[in-house]
Amino acid sequence: MIVFHGSYTAVNDIDLTKGRGNLDFDKGFYVTNIRSQAEYWAEKTGRFHKTNGIVSEFEFYENAFEHFELKVLRFSDYTEQWLDFVVLNRDPLSPIPAHDYDIVEGPVANDDVNDRIDDYLAGFVLKAEFLSELARHRPSLHICLGTARSL
Repeated sequence: MIVFHGSYTAVNDIDLTKGRGNLDFDKGFYVTNIRSQAEYWAEKTGRFHKTNGIVSEFEFYENAFEHFELKVLRFSDYTEQWLDFVVLNRDPLSPIPAHDYDIVEGPVANDDVNDRIDDYLAGFVLKAEFLSELARHRPSLHICLGTARSL
């Protein structure tokens, strides 16, 4: 399948050292199979860096999800397990890396969801209420390639 990466610059060679930690699925190279989502990130990061954002395309072999030598975690939806995993990875006090998966796939905690995660962490919203809200959220997806083996 074709996957997309939105950035302020074209990406020809993936360099895992350039990623930052404390993201949804921790440090890694993030792609999506939803082009409009990559276009959004390209525009957003381009604006921040005062450039036109660029969407880079890559071939992703879906058999990597079942590859016996790769450790893979997949979330099909916003679930309690997804939320716990995202919170763990975003915690600045958690070890980096916070996990040892080669590939993680699941929904994105985009801008709207980020604010509610902050509310959840601050105790302003209960986990069950937050997950109920997410059930009505527009689907999104990203795949985090976290290790050299995943590339």
